[in-house]
Amino acid sequence: MLDKLTNEVVVDLIKNNEFSQAHLELTENIYNSHWKQFYPELFGDKLPEAIEFVGFELRPNNGSTGIGIQKNRVGAKNVKFLEIKQNVERNGYKLKYTPISIFDWSNNVDGSIIITGDTRIQVISDPPFEMNNFICAVYKAKPGYTKEQIQDAIDCCGLRFNAIHDPAAPLSTQDVKRTVSNAVQRYLDTDGEAGIPKTMDAIEDRVDYVCGEGVFQPMTRQNLIYEIYNNFNPHDIVVSWSNSKSAKWRIDTFMQKSKFVDTDTVKYMYTSFELYSKAFTKACRLANEYPKAEIRIIVHNATLKGYDLSRTFKSRIQKFVNAFGKIILDVCGASDKSTTFSRIKIYGALPSLGAIHDLEVPIFYNKRTDTFYQKTNDFTFDAVEQDEAEEVDYEEAA
Repeated sequence: MLDKLTNEVVVDLIKNNEFSQAHLELTENIYNSHWKQFYPELFGDKLPEAIEFVGFELRPNNGSTGIGIQKNRVGAKNVKFLEIKQNVERNGYKLKYTPISIFDWSNNVDGSIIITGDTRIQVISDPPFEMNNFICAVYKAKPGYTKEQIQDAIDCCGLRFNAIHDPAAPLSTQDVKRTVSNAVQRYLDTDGEAGIPKTMDAIEDRVDYVCGEGVFQPMTRQNLIYEIYNNFNPHDIVVSWSNSKSAKWRIDTFMQKSKFVDTDTVKYMYTSFELYSKAFTKACRLANEYPKAEIRIIVHNATLKGYDLSRTFKSRIQKFVNAFGKIILDVCGASDKSTTFSRIKIYGALPSLGAIHDLEVPIFYNKRTDTFYQKTNDFTFDAVEQDEAEEVDYEEAA
């Protein structure tokens, strides 16, 4: 029997110790009217190529016995297990949510595996429910794919499916890190047959895919991408600069190690490459506050993105130098009296690329030659691109 509660179709698991054929038919109706259109990640063309959705079934419930558990999630029982169980007991089991998903291997050896829904199976198996069966969405492999390619697809879906709406077990950054790292390792172990290569672009694509459209902010995703990339490319580390307490690469720590320490005659300040007008305002404020001090600006790239990271690094620093210089020229030109900014100087930049930088040493700016350089190697580049055609927008984001 189906119960209606605030326009949501729910099943009272206290009164019903099993799901019925009517519940299954209702699930199929919801799929045809809603899920099929709105969840291509679960049922349509956004599924990985190696697997496909085949339909919904009622399956006998023996707890987790006979069904492989989700291997792509970090940790033991869901920390919200009791909360979820109490919610089901009070409010019923809501059929509006996409059901437990099961992958069936084609042979009898590997059996079936839970893609997502392990928490729900545990909940309905425990007292007071002790359900005899459960509704599940069933997936299988497409012909022509290897076992490793299929497992890679299952791993993706194990996270991607939980990035839709599942309130039972939201993704953690550790889930994403482990699953994507497994994909890279799978690529290495199979000589490229399955998984993803250890490139920035491939890792970024996989992180974005498993996180879906609504999980984690861009900066969180980018830090995950860098962490995974750096683990597989120890000689080609890409640094994401931040002053967050949890950041691996903290700006304040680097400034101290580089002996960029304030004195009566020198004041250091750091800024992101894109915040040139804010950097100008702050530098002027410091110059006014300390009239006998030289204000030295250190530029950092925050989080690098792009196909050619070396080129991106250089162009961002060049963009800052060009924009900062234009602001000074405009202010000087608009002044009624002679104005100079001789005490405000772009002093250097923070390194970001282990492949071409010494990550322990700052990059300095030589105003006379208009170049940036690093003292410990031959790395150098022009401060302003000779063929720079891009117009600078002074109204950057906060």
